[in-house]
Amino acid sequence: MAFIFMQSALPVDISSKESDIFAIALARYLNSDPELMSRIIRKTAHFLEYLILGFSLYLTVDGYRQTGREVTDRDTWAQQMILPWTIGTFYAMTDEFHQRFVPGRSCQATDVLIDACGVACGVTLARLIRRRRQSK
Repeated sequence: MAFIFMQSALPVDISSKESDIFAIALARYLNSDPELMSRIIRKTAHFLEYLILGFSLYLTVDGYRQTGREVTDRDTWAQQMILPWTIGTFYAMTDEFHQRFVPGRSCQATDVLIDACGVACGVTLARLIRRRRQSK
């Protein structure tokens, strides 16, 4: 969350320089539009940052849930999946709101949607790995 916050706090000119380095190289390699590549890289970074956050939140919530009691089959999918997804998505909304106050940045609902999808994928990935490890 601290990494995401720090990246969101960067003014648009600094943030653009970071992603444009990769965008220009990728555009040359693919013989494509650098501006399009920059947009793709930015949105992919949003998704991946929040995928990692969702993965981490699942492990944290699952570890806390297991502390001090035996985990049973009655633990529902909602208990395991919804809470970390809700926390991650709420953080995405607050992060977008925070960007409204950063020079050149904006608050975009599409970014929250991309972030929420990243959180969902991270939570799902962590759950699949956890269940696979438990079945062995």
